[in-house]
Amino acid sequence: GSATSLVPVPFNPAFRENYMVGNLGMSDVTCTTWFGTDNIYVHLINFMPVTAITAELFDENYVKGEQSVLSNQYKSVESAWRGYSICNEAIIHPNNAWIDAQTLISNQLDPGLSKSQVLFWISTRPGFSPGTTVEVSLDSNSDQQTNDDAQNTKKSNAVTATTNPATNNGNEHSLASCSSHEKCVEEDLIGSCCPTNQGVFLRCCT
Repeated sequence: GSATSLVPVPFNPAFRENYMVGNLGMSDVTCTTWFGTDNIYVHLINFMPVTAITAELFDENYVKGEQSVLSNQYKSVESAWRGYSICNEAIIHPNNAWIDAQTLISNQLDPGLSKSQVLFWISTRPGFSPGTTVEVSLDSNSDQQTNDDAQNTKKSNAVTATTNPATNNGNEHSLASCSSHEKCVEEDLIGSCCPTNQGVFLRCCT
């Protein structure tokens, strides 16, 4: 056979499908950790901390394989781990990760990570677009959504906020209202901006 066939493979095919070693000792090889049995914990504990070298250790091809294994575990992981899962996603889908990161709250993340660090990491990934739009929509009214889409097309760099009648209570001139902030008005935003109905302060609030 070829020379490459003589290279020993440490784990059998069934184990290699996990893409990551959890615990290895003597003849014991598992893809679990002491604090959780789901594969996602093994992957993220090895992913942290997020530093400049992370992208070298977790390249695009590897992360694509990871996500095929972990599937929906990325979305269901606890808040403390969400920052790491979003940073991992950013390696292959930076613009989607940027949108997902808007809901993060720093004091709910692992102590080794902050929301600002997550956003910096995402914004420095290859393929990230500075014009990525974060759309906040809690109003299910289709006419309102159509209006939001039109606003988004008009201002590709704008963050679109929609009106939630239950939240605004008819007071369009409250401090939270887009109309109370000059920069938000200039960007043709409507509804609640400072904060939005999801508690996010848009850039036009400054």
